[in-house]
Amino acid sequence: MTSNVPLCENDQSDGQLPSTTQPAAIHNPPASEKNILGLPNEIVQEIASFLPTDHDVLRFSRTCRDMWAKVFAPESVVWRSLFTRCYDVPSVKASSELRHEYQTRAIVLRAKFNFAEKEDDRQYLCMRVLKTMLEEAITVHLEQDCHSKTLDRLYESLKSMNLLKYPRKEGPSQLFFALQLCLTPLALDSTVTQACHRTDYNLATLYSFAEELGEPYIDHVNLDLEKMLQMRSFWQRHLLTASELTYSETFASLPAYMKPQVRKLDPDDGCKLSTSWLGVYSCLHPLPETQEEFELLNRQTCADLETHVDVIDVMTLKLKVKPNADVFWPQICREIIPLVGPEIRRVYFEGKQNIHGITDEEDNTIFGFTEDIDVTYGEFSGWTRICFTIWQGDTSVNYAAFRTAMADAEWVHSYEALIIPGGRVMLGRWVDTKDQTGRGPFIFWDV
Repeated sequence: MTSNVPLCENDQSDGQLPSTTQPAAIHNPPASEKNILGLPNEIVQEIASFLPTDHDVLRFSRTCRDMWAKVFAPESVVWRSLFTRCYDVPSVKASSELRHEYQTRAIVLRAKFNFAEKEDDRQYLCMRVLKTMLEEAITVHLEQDCHSKTLDRLYESLKSMNLLKYPRKEGPSQLFFALQLCLTPLALDSTVTQACHRTDYNLATLYSFAEELGEPYIDHVNLDLEKMLQMRSFWQRHLLTASELTYSETFASLPAYMKPQVRKLDPDDGCKLSTSWLGVYSCLHPLPETQEEFELLNRQTCADLETHVDVIDVMTLKLKVKPNADVFWPQICREIIPLVGPEIRRVYFEGKQNIHGITDEEDNTIFGFTEDIDVTYGEFSGWTRICFTIWQGDTSVNYAAFRTAMADAEWVHSYEALIIPGGRVMLGRWVDTKDQTGRGPFIFWDV
């Protein structure tokens, strides 16, 4: 890395990187000379930190080589000041680390990338920068009521890129899949990106065509990020595309605070199960019997405002973690969604489900569990498997008698999903427990 100082991408300048040439003038004042160069380096750096723009800092440092050396030493506090203007500052990072991050971001985020093309080293470097920024936006602690500057930069950067518009491409890395999934809240934000295309996912895959139940849909050991990204792409298409006449009108009508978000108010809550969720699911009746029939389908979901329903209902989940394991996963549920991983990593919960905005409808019953996935996928950690059952049954029924109670219930649905790092979105598959031909994708986000 050269010793130049790239500007923050939002600095008020001509948009060009400053020259890499150091000042030519050499100034060697006698020890008795009293000027700014006679001050300790820490004081000079502190003065530079109060200058209003990055360009001002650059001009100040270029008065002579001695000044340059004082201001831009690797451990200079100026780097923390420059970084703080544009980003949230992780407290554990030294000034030398912030210097590298600041310079790399300033260069990379000004470059032009075409993510519709086959992945190359330049795209990979850009995705590494975006990954670091996303993790920073999710995890850095901020003062109460403060917004995330890093998240603001991430918004602006993605608006100028086509990364989220092209979730399917030639030669993608695991980082591409993981980053796309972790950016799901922004992929569902019409102010950041556009809807993707129907060709960005395989409909038969989303509806688990010809798949046997009883195996984990979310596998700890071999998590299929590409399949999960196809599911995200389906929702990106249908939640944002008005011409599909499916979910977009309902999704657009939700207030901004009830739509998917990137960051939790308390970063420590990212690893905890949120208690309140909104979401939608998709079904397809009749379900095609061959792969070819899926390919010939014009409609992709029963949520068709022209031919099937008048309005799309948004589901709500209200969950409460159980301090002990008295809410278990009955054998009849395991026949569809098995337990995976050690019991010690499993957290059980129960709750209620109803329709958002309807207060006079009786709540349905939820019980389920989460499992931490200890494997790092696509350079991201913090993935979680969540499984739950929703049934129209009497909440006073003992869960030990669930098989009998299920027979009397009008419907019982089982859900299995991946909660992406940050804990704010889950993507997965639901199955009709009583008629297992009924199945399809779903998405929930916490509110």
